[in-house]
Amino acid sequence: MDLVPEKIKLIETLDGIQVVVGKERRVVERIARAFPRTNPDQFIGLLDPDGHEIGMIEEPERLDKLSKNLLDTKLKEIYFIPEIQEVLSITAHGTGSQWTVQTDDGEYTFRILSRDALKGDNPPSITIISETGKRFFIDNYYDLEPESRELMSRFIPDKIVKFRYYVRSMRRGSSSRGSSGMGSSGMGSSHGGSSRHGSSSGGGMMRMG
Repeated sequence: MDLVPEKIKLIETLDGIQVVVGKERRVVERIARAFPRTNPDQFIGLLDPDGHEIGMIEEPERLDKLSKNLLDTKLKEIYFIPEIQEVLSITAHGTGSQWTVQTDDGEYTFRILSRDALKGDNPPSITIISETGKRFFIDNYYDLEPESRELMSRFIPDKIVKFRYYVRSMRRGSSSRGSSGMGSSGMGSSHGGSSRHGSSSGGGMMRMG
């Protein structure tokens, strides 16, 4: 379908988003940025419920105001990743759970299918993928308030837990080397200074916990 911005409209109905071209209407299941990365909003692809491409909108800023506002809202829902600042509640629903969180973009409620929805590939950061594919981000799990961490505790990825043990072991190793240095004759003062620096550094790492 030829999606010339000036000749189409995007509307939202009870069935979701639809693209209107003349007298034809098509249900839009998915909206996706195409390319290039340097200008991600230059080309926007629309896909139908079967995953087939309906067409590509080039230069969507040429859409009418209502269509452009609707498109911008949907793109934000898909691509903007709110940072979670507080977990307000987690309620079990079947095999999944419903989360209510406070983010830098306000309060959100979403559902996850299982513990696997939490990704800890870059500890202590966590990415959470909701049932609808919406992403949320926690910059540092250990910087959350204790109440939030307690609510999340049974969902935490193993890598996040192992990261804390790693930091603790590094701190113990630093403290041990510092104590050994202070016990050396002649160099005790110098090593003692290194020990305090190492201990301070280790303490700084533990603040992430």
